[in-house]
Amino acid sequence: MMFEKPRKVMLFGAACTHVTDPIAKAAKHWHITQLSYADTHPMFSAVKYPNFFRMVPSDKEFNHPRVHLLQRFNWTRVGTLFQNEPRHALAHNHFVSMLELNQYEIAETQSFADELKDQLKKLEEKDVRIILGYFDEKWARRIFCEAYRKGMYGKNYQWIITGMYREKWWDLRGNGDGDEDDSLDFEDEPPESGGSGCSVEDIMTALEGCIMTDLLPLATSRTKTVSGKNITQYEASYNRLRRNEYSRFHGYTYDGVWAMALAIQAVGHKLHKENRYRNTSITVKDFRYWDQMWEDLFTKALSEVKFDGVTGSVQFTKDNTRKGYILLKQFQGGREVKIGEYDGLDNVLQLDKGHPIYWPGGNPPLDRTIKLIEKTSVNISIYAVLVTMASCGIVMASVFLAINIKYRNQRYIKMSSPYLNNMIIVGCILTYTSVILLGLDSELTSETSFPYICTARAWVLMAGFTLAFGSMFSKTWRVHSIFADIQLNKKVIKDYQLFMVVLVLLCVDVAIMTTWQIVDPFYRETKHLTPYVRGDILVIPENEYCKSSKISVFIGCIYAYKGLLMVFGCFLAWETRLVSIPALNDSKYIGMSVYNVVIMCIIGAPISYILSDEQDASYLIISAFIIFCTTGTLCLVFVPKIIELRRNPQGTIEKRMVRATLKPPKRTDSDSDVSDMQEQIKKAENDRQIFIRRLHEREQMRR
Repeated sequence: MMFEKPRKVMLFGAACTHVTDPIAKAAKHWHITQLSYADTHPMFSAVKYPNFFRMVPSDKEFNHPRVHLLQRFNWTRVGTLFQNEPRHALAHNHFVSMLELNQYEIAETQSFADELKDQLKKLEEKDVRIILGYFDEKWARRIFCEAYRKGMYGKNYQWIITGMYREKWWDLRGNGDGDEDDSLDFEDEPPESGGSGCSVEDIMTALEGCIMTDLLPLATSRTKTVSGKNITQYEASYNRLRRNEYSRFHGYTYDGVWAMALAIQAVGHKLHKENRYRNTSITVKDFRYWDQMWEDLFTKALSEVKFDGVTGSVQFTKDNTRKGYILLKQFQGGREVKIGEYDGLDNVLQLDKGHPIYWPGGNPPLDRTIKLIEKTSVNISIYAVLVTMASCGIVMASVFLAINIKYRNQRYIKMSSPYLNNMIIVGCILTYTSVILLGLDSELTSETSFPYICTARAWVLMAGFTLAFGSMFSKTWRVHSIFADIQLNKKVIKDYQLFMVVLVLLCVDVAIMTTWQIVDPFYRETKHLTPYVRGDILVIPENEYCKSSKISVFIGCIYAYKGLLMVFGCFLAWETRLVSIPALNDSKYIGMSVYNVVIMCIIGAPISYILSDEQDASYLIISAFIIFCTTGTLCLVFVPKIIELRRNPQGTIEKRMVRATLKPPKRTDSDSDVSDMQEQIKKAENDRQIFIRRLHEREQMRR
């Protein structure tokens, strides 16, 4: 063709890359200029192809309206999916560089070559909502089939893809490439893609709301073009002549012919001026191949072409390409409709030229799932109920304390060691108070004060337990020491000795807690629990905990120390379970209270550990155990005293025979007189010892 006459001063074409590429490479060696009217492949640049120009915008130019869309709808976090083929990969890489330059977040980038595996799944796992696609129409059908199956469409997703596809590309049947049935035939698609199983309706459902970028066939301006016709007149002429054929490149072809004509004209004018200056007669007819002069003339002339064409203002960039108009389309109601234009020359996105954008959810989707970290706290209703119960318990304990102080000299009260009972009441008030502290958190106070609340919880609960249980333990120990080894001249254990026992236990508590606070003080630690979706928001519950670096060591020491104390107290209560004498009128109830405390602690400790992440359940169960245990102790110890005060205000002790043994007498089946006599003697001796002890106590009281 090149050697056939007439000589070709320029090359016009081609449309397909596999044709354009070898011609462009050869044209460089012929020193001839080439202009393509339809090839948008981004690999053609002025650096590698200095003689190559194109009338249509490059695929890279389609990235500018996409960035404008992201800016318009405040989408700053996106994901990309591209076909690993040069045309799409180069355009994609250019887009990524634009995003990085504008500091957008690219959450995930996925590519595919000949099969689609987990790419969409990975995008979904990264919570990508705005997806930019670079792929041909064959893969577009497959991808939207997968999107339909994975539910990656609708109000929570926005797809933005290249739309330079055939008309009704999503329906192979309409293009003569499919079967007559409703299911898509992917026989012409990669067999590995697994595209079968999606109907045309499925693809259309997934496509609803998808935004596509395409070439704008004709500019919307009604001004005169270089040909003297306005765009309306041109379009009417084209429609009359094209018959049933249509190409989106017709306007670019028309303007391309004009661009070449104007470039040739410009070369002719320049040669005419030079002929007059140099007194030569060179014309375009003298054009020769392999001549750098002619190459420079035509390349410069074409690069300087500027006119108003049917596709808009025509002028070339430094990269020998063109910033033209980009059409924005959206899939609405089963068809593609125009929603706007992008003016590449003025860098302006216009969304008022066409249909309004359709949002499946009524509003533009969010570019990410909004993650709301929600601080969890005890339900205010539960807290209010338990605080009310604890407050009632404090009031009840205060009433018992007042009665115990007022009637401390009444014989019945005095014989039960009222001062130790006061300590039990004070300990119970502190444990009730711990219920109030356990429900406090940084929401009701502040984050800075939370560590102090943690410290207060530990001190108050430890002190309350020691005062209440320690007092009951010391009283049970006195009962056991009296009856474990009955001797006539054995010294009586005084109340101050029992106070010393409680004081020793308190000192151990103070030593442990002080060491803990000095060596490893409490701090606030948070933990994110299993998130859940609330509408478009991903709620991440956040629990706060009282923590310290060596908390397990100190908790272990406290559990061991208190555990041994409870085991020993339980043993003493069991050993003295049969003691019932007026001088020790509450020993039986004290023993029952010890059992109550031990059982509640054994049950409550593991439950509180298991339910540590369940704020409401943990607080409810622990507080219920504390309230039940404390209330039970108060009622067992003091309600019988109140009943006795009402029944016997003077506090006189009725004379009645009592048994003061630690173990029940063993009954014998023998009916012999000897056995009966031995039993009576043993009982009489026990009674004698009791009377001697009672007399000794009265003498002590008189002193």
